[in-house]
Amino acid sequence: MKMQYLSFFRSLFGAKEQPSGAGKPKRVIITSSSQPEVLHKRMREKEMSHGETVKADLSPVRLERSYGKMVMYFCPMKSIEVLETLSPGDGGSIPALAKVEGLTIPKDFKPGLYKLKNVTVTSNGTMQVKATEQTTWEVAEVEWV
Repeated sequence: MKMQYLSFFRSLFGAKEQPSGAGKPKRVIITSSSQPEVLHKRMREKEMSHGETVKADLSPVRLERSYGKMVMYFCPMKSIEVLETLSPGDGGSIPALAKVEGLTIPKDFKPGLYKLKNVTVTSNGTMQVKATEQTTWEVAEVEWV
């Protein structure tokens, strides 16, 4: 009898009956093997410099599970599409180290290739890829040669 009332109130207030932890976004990280040198190369190709911040799409990046975490790899990345320059650079060199901030994916996402859309990319001290309110992940189309 109690369960009926509980289900009624859950449906009334929009709560979903899911096991604890289900549906929570999973944090995305990078590791020393994430190949930040590829991000560095793509940023140089776009003639970015130290201190510059852009809103961009990165495509494709690879997501892989490792010890319960989702690791992002830059190795397959073919391009950075600069959507908007938020602040100009100072002409200096782009740093070699990278980090990501605020990137999450839905828990049910599978490893694979994705287009990471609407992130900010900054090169001040480290290369930084940061999530924005508009950041999305889109499954990347694979071109076989």
